Amino acid sequence: MDLTGFASYILSGFTLIAGIVIFFGENEYIVPASGRSLRLPCSFLFWFLALIFWAMAVKIEDDDTII
Repeated sequence: MDLTGFASYILSGFTLIAGIVIFFGENEYIVPASGRSLRLPCSFLFWFLALIFWAMAVKIEDDDTII
């Protein structure tokens, strides 16, 4: 595994943890104009980013093993 694969795994972990902290945190992220909370959409965004970074890391790792 090279540096980019390792960095992708690290970014995946950070974004997963950030999504969990936002989802289970005490703060409400309210949009002033509509009064709706952004807690759930922001959590899903970070979880989706974690999935993308994880897929990138696995792809990089698979490319390294073929050679």
